[in-house]
Parts: sequence; C-alpha cells; structure tokens
Amino acid sequence: MNDRDLLLITPDFLPSRGGVARYLGLFAEYFSKRLRVVAPPLESKPEIATSYLLERKPLLSKLIWPKWITSVLLLVHESKTYRVVITSHVIPFGTAAMVAKWFTKKPYIVITHGMDVRLAVRSKKSLTTRVLSGAYLVIANSNALAQELQQTFGLKNILTLYPSVDPALVLKATKTVPEVFTLLSVSRLVDRKGHERVLQALALLKLNGSLSAFCYVIVGDGPMRQTLETLAIELQLESNVVFKGDVSDEELRNAYANADVFVMPVKNDSIDKEGFGMVYLEAAAYGVPSIATRMSGVDEAVLDRETGLLIDDGNIEALAGSILLLANDQALREQLGSAARTRVTTEFTPAVQFSKLEPYLA
Repeated sequence: MNDRDLLLITPDFLPSRGGVARYLGLFAEYFSKRLRVVAPPLESKPEIATSYLLERKPLLSKLIWPKWITSVLLLVHESKTYRVVITSHVIPFGTAAMVAKWFTKKPYIVITHGMDVRLAVRSKKSLTTRVLSGAYLVIANSNALAQELQQTFGLKNILTLYPSVDPALVLKATKTVPEVFTLLSVSRLVDRKGHERVLQALALLKLNGSLSAFCYVIVGDGPMRQTLETLAIELQLESNVVFKGDVSDEELRNAYANADVFVMPVKNDSIDKEGFGMVYLEAAAYGVPSIATRMSGVDEAVLDRETGLLIDDGNIEALAGSILLLANDQALREQLGSAARTRVTTEFTPAVQFSKLEPYLA
C-alpha cells in the first residue's frame, strides 16, 4: 500500500484563516504520514511549512464547463497514488469525487460543515443526495449536523469529528488580567455573527449606568466593518470599541489572553448558520468563557452554565444581562473559564477527535 494512501482535495486550506481551513490543517497534520493535500495555487500569501505533502494545483477550470471537471481529471490521472479521496465541500468537489469514482473505483469521504450542506441542498438537492449517498463515509463537524444529514438524506454512514484546537495554541495559552473588563469577538465581519447585537447590548448597559468601564475588541474584517463602525459611533461607544481588523497569529493569541469574556451571539439563519464555532474553543483554550446563542451546533461548542452562557436568538436584554453578570462576578468567570479550558484540552484535540476516523481507514 502507498504510504500516502489518502488524498485530501480542497479549495479552502491554510494559510486561509477560516474555520474550515484550520479544521483541515489540523486534520492533515494528524494524518501527515498517510495524507497528501491538493489545494489551489496561492495568489499572494506566502506558502506554509508543513509536515505533510502539500501540492498546489488548479482544481477548477477557467475555460471548460463544468469547472470541476479539472478535479475529476486530476483524480483520474493520479488514481494510482491514493486509495481514498477526502474532500471538504459537497458541491462541487464531492461531485468531482463521485464522478471520478466511476472511472477509478476509489471510495471517497466527504467532510461536511453546516453552511456547505445547506447551500448545496438549496441549489442542487438531488445532486447533493447522490454525492452524499455515494460516499464511503460522511463526516459532520457536530452531532446536530449529523442528525440533520440523517434526517434530510437518510444517511447512516455518518461520523462526527468535532473541530480541534491546535495543541501548540493550548501550550502557549497564558491568561493575563486586562485593565478593564474586556469582551472579545473573533470572526469575519458578516451579519450572522451578531456583532451589532453586542453593540446594542453594551449601549443599553452604558446608558443605564450598569457598566461604565469596559472594552469591546473586535478581531476580523469583512463587509460589515463600516456599518459596525458607524453603529458604534451612533451608540456613543467609540471610546469603548476597538476594531483590530485582520491580525497576525501572535496578535490573535494576545487578544484571547487579554479577554475576560468571548462573545459571539450568532444569528440562527436557516442557510448561513453557524454549524459549531471553532473560535469558542480557541477562547476556551485561554480559560475564557463564552456568551453565545442557544442553537443546535453552537450548544455543543459552549455548554450553558458550564463553559459559558447561552441566550435566546436575538434577545438583546438577555445578552446585556449575561454580559453584566460576568462583568460583576469574577468567580463565575473563572469557574466557567476553567471548565472550558479543561474541556478543550481533554475532548477537542486532534488525537481525540481524528483518531475516531482511523477504523474506517484501516
């Protein structure tokens, strides 16, 4: 058997900072002795150093339709170099793996994430059904998504592999004490992440005098940035809110280390839905409790009253109350944060999560 018998083909990979890319990066690291990764060429960012074999090749055609035929040809041409194909997107790369299987007879595994599946169902449900039904195994990033896949497609070959936290991050995670009560959000600045809800809750607390000295640090960039900056001014929070934009890994670690509470009250959108939330785990690695929305998937990343606080979707008053509770109760913050860190270091490591896949690859 070829030592590198697994081929991961994905359009979303490191050095991208998104949750899928980080998930796959740790996945590749865990299976480094068996895995080869094929991802698109980089446009501007420098290449990363890896312990696994990483190749940059075009996965979509610029001239031929369907564009994913390029991936089919790659899988067929290189069929002697792998035993199992793994892909991270149902459409179109799961489609490419399914079509290539007609020629190569090589099984494929599809790693699914909430939004990926919902978008695929919305646009091409019949094709999505064929792709997932034809897979040797379907991996879900939460039990909620696994249940959704079972109910929607009648699948039985589903395995939940939660996102993991980089062990190196955990080792470097040292908590500091900020000068004022500090909240932190880390994400792309898009509507569903709920930043404006945090601003509204903080404005409410500041207006009624419940919370005066505080800082809200927002890490990340995206289409909502200007809207959020304007809202912060309108709510008279410009002296309390810091927009960091995209930051380096070191700056991100410092942001987590200097936070009292991580807050991301995501919106329960039927399509663009938070499937889990790796950032909640990253905050937990620093002993930082989270405030999040009570919804499927997210409630697996944050355990209510155990590792953080969950609030009902869109309830600004409840959000304000949760912020105030944690601002005034240091002992509770430390209790939730300590439990969150313990949970991450024992349950959400690559060794614990990705080892579950090994029996399927024997």
